[in-house]
Amino acid sequence: MGRKPAIITVKRGLALSKSYVVFAIFFASLAILLANFGNAYLGEVPKNSGIGTSLALFSVALIAIAATMLTTSVILLYVYDKNNGVLEYFLSLGMNQGDIYKRYLKAAVILVLLLMAGVAVANVTVGLVLTGGVTILLVVTGIAAALALSVVSFDTMAMMTFSSLQKQRAGANQPLGLALGGLLVVPAYLTPWILPGIVAVAVDLAEATIIAALSIALFLLSSRLISREKLLP
Repeated sequence: MGRKPAIITVKRGLALSKSYVVFAIFFASLAILLANFGNAYLGEVPKNSGIGTSLALFSVALIAIAATMLTTSVILLYVYDKNNGVLEYFLSLGMNQGDIYKRYLKAAVILVLLLMAGVAVANVTVGLVLTGGVTILLVVTGIAAALALSVVSFDTMAMMTFSSLQKQRAGANQPLGLALGGLLVVPAYLTPWILPGIVAVAVDLAEATIIAALSIALFLLSSRLISREKLLP
């Protein structure tokens, strides 16, 4: 599978629903604001850096939610394509479950990378303008990228693998599995406030690693977890 099919999937997903893009921009903007506010607080009150660090780390969860929102369009597209026989067409071309999943998973990853690139540029630019220091912002952006990629990958694979996480209501595809993304991010909301900074960073990275491992396992087992017939409308 080349890059072109994934890019086409990105464009089709964004064309299918733009409201999720708006939500993603809102959460990402809020995350950038909090991260830089925390960074500024660290510079102004170095003796009491706990609040600043907590605010900066709290932005990690918001960025992960923004990534989930942004990639919702790809998951909606998968359900839409399934209901309209597009996946059946892919099967007729000789693709297997893994080939089909890879097309949509790549599209989701591309969207997350684009989001993280924008967040990184915004954080560094605002940080340099306001305080001249970007160390905590770079740490936060790196953790957020790891968590966002792992959560989105797991969410996307779970949605595509288990049909029970898909539901059609009132003519619109309602991907119930998206709730998984929100649940997976919950620890990242709590760790900045209940754990010391370095411990919170370690816990967030450990969470991202575990979720990434689960995503890889789901992908490797995808052909066994669901039969080809269940990809048909």
